[in-house]
Amino acid sequence: MRKLHQQRRFLICALLLLFNAASWAAELPRQVLLIAESNASNNPQVPFNPIFQQVVGYVEKEMHVSFETRRYPWNRLLQNLNEGEGLAFGLSKTRERAQTLHFSLPAFATHIWLVVRSDQAFPFSRLTDLQGKTIGMVRGSTYGDEFEKAKSSLLIMEEDIYSLPSRLKKLLNKRTDVMLFSHYDPDPRKVEAMLNKSMSEIAPDTPMPPGVSFKVLDHFLSVDYIHFAILASKDNGIIEQIDKIIKRGQQDGSLPAVVTPKK
Repeated sequence: MRKLHQQRRFLICALLLLFNAASWAAELPRQVLLIAESNASNNPQVPFNPIFQQVVGYVEKEMHVSFETRRYPWNRLLQNLNEGEGLAFGLSKTRERAQTLHFSLPAFATHIWLVVRSDQAFPFSRLTDLQGKTIGMVRGSTYGDEFEKAKSSLLIMEEDIYSLPSRLKKLLNKRTDVMLFSHYDPDPRKVEAMLNKSMSEIAPDTPMPPGVSFKVLDHFLSVDYIHFAILASKDNGIIEQIDKIIKRGQQDGSLPAVVTPKK
């Protein structure tokens, strides 16, 4: 009888623990999070940038919130962000954007590489080296104030959708001379190998011309810092919370460990 009583007590305690855990999970505050989408489908089954996923998951866990992810094309994301729909992740900070938005500290940095056909490579060290060339960049992206000035006076821009296969095909078909490509790896040869491998996997119906591959120029355009951001009037302290998480994660190494791929 005593043994049966103990078993009942154990079962009740276990059920209470499970109930409390479920209640805690259910009570996590929800936060709308806007992310740039590659195909505008807003399909939750289509994963977004894996590094973004890992950083978002890290902040979500550390901040004890549940993100309700909404994915949009860049232009619509920026419009909805400025209308106060929610927090956004994946933005570069510019003077223009900072007039209406509050930005977090950088969550991580990426290099902006210049990708060309191997038979059309050229030396690059400054923006003037791009004069007269058609440059493909994702619609809505920005790479600093100096680049924004050059766009209107020096550069020929071709705005692309947020789709790597489409952008690579444009470059291959000479519709663009240069493709700007953001990637966390600071080694151009690794990025180059990844792009050439990706092309064969994601676009097998588009064979490369004999002797031609994608070439990543040795000198990157800039380093791009990736932030969380929210409409200034909607910031109820969330950016300050995220800043604390980013600072702590940088100090103890847990945030860079999330961004750096495991070998």
